[in-house]
Amino acid sequence: MFDRFVYFRRMPILVLLGFSIFLAACGGGGSSGPEGPGTGTVALLLTDMPSEELDEINLTVVEAILIGGEGQQELFSDADNPIKIDLLDLENFSLPIAFEDVPAGEYTKLRLRISDLLLVEYVPDGPDAEYRPALPANGKIDLLHPGGFEVLPGRTLVIELDMDANKSFHIVETGNSKYRMRPVVFVEISNTGAPDKLARIDGVIDEVIDPGAGSFVLCSSTDADTCIDVSLTDDGCIYDADGLQTDPTALGAGQDAVAIGRYSRMGNDLMLDAIVVEQGDAQQFQGTVSGLPDEAGTFLMVDGDGKEFTVELQEGCTQVLGPDGAIIGPDGLLLDQRIEVEGVIPADSDGTLLRAALVIVAGDDTEEQQSGKITATIDEPSFVMATSGGDITVVLQQGASIMRRSTDMELSGGDFGDVQEGRSADTYGKFLNGAFEASSIIIDTGD
Repeated sequence: MFDRFVYFRRMPILVLLGFSIFLAACGGGGSSGPEGPGTGTVALLLTDMPSEELDEINLTVVEAILIGGEGQQELFSDADNPIKIDLLDLENFSLPIAFEDVPAGEYTKLRLRISDLLLVEYVPDGPDAEYRPALPANGKIDLLHPGGFEVLPGRTLVIELDMDANKSFHIVETGNSKYRMRPVVFVEISNTGAPDKLARIDGVIDEVIDPGAGSFVLCSSTDADTCIDVSLTDDGCIYDADGLQTDPTALGAGQDAVAIGRYSRMGNDLMLDAIVVEQGDAQQFQGTVSGLPDEAGTFLMVDGDGKEFTVELQEGCTQVLGPDGAIIGPDGLLLDQRIEVEGVIPADSDGTLLRAALVIVAGDDTEEQQSGKITATIDEPSFVMATSGGDITVVLQQGASIMRRSTDMELSGGDFGDVQEGRSADTYGKFLNGAFEASSIIIDTGD
């Protein structure tokens, strides 16, 4: 039963280097699972927050292991065939990195090892600017959970890594690279649930289970044993290699395909409930709306290089989603909105026609960073911080994330007791009514 949903070796992976990151666990028990009373299964998924400064975050990952009472358990390791990915393709999706059987028990750490990181800024009418920040600790990344997390016998533990690029890469004024890294990652762990974020998986159709219903097995093109069951939802659509709507019976074994949808559980196995299935070479395009939809739903989009596309929606099929994942339709598009379009450029077009299988509107969740030294506490959750622009009052929002950062750049969970006079801190939020409303804070403890 382990031939369903194992790791896709050519999928994206994390871009955190040489630091330890705090894990926030959630979720509880589960039901049926892998054979063997002493084993459980770990599904490692990755997603990413956007970056305002960078256009690409390319990294190379060579290893992912769990560390705990049962020792080190390998999820992925292949220095000769590493995983390479641009993290910024993951703003709207989560993707599987690994799916592996491990001994049941308590674990405290997930370790990743990175061999290379390349940051890219696009420059109009000129060569792109490229940066390679130093990889501290030889590229070792430790994701810590002081209380531990448990792999239960016969169950699948889902670990979803969510990196915030805006908080993780900082511009520096001196040195050999424009950027330095102080990574911030949020991790959810669950033995029962499935991630809410859309998943995008590409591969090869191994088997069609139900030709009329759009149910099939999708496997990695490089490893026939790495697969997931896919079922088309009632409002899902299938698109051919030219981006036109087609029938489920068009799917066949051996075809290249991309499936987009949300994970669900059937017993121990994770499945994908697909709202989009694309045949052929489907791609992701990012840009802004430059012309509103006409009666047919066709609109204009300009990408980061200034190239304008005519985006064509398939009537009654192509979904337009808002930042929260709800369907907003073509009428929900506004000028200058940042969007991502999933689709293809037909081979017989002039290169400016983009047939869309899915359109996702980006959210306006950009937060400002305020850094400085804590000069006084008021009443929880408020304190005063001296910044380069002067003293500000910081108010932590309800449920705000408080993290401690040691001199070794290890992050762990904290509380308001860590807000102490004289400590430096990075806060993230927005100014409101004269105060800085912070959703998260990282405090340098000096440990």
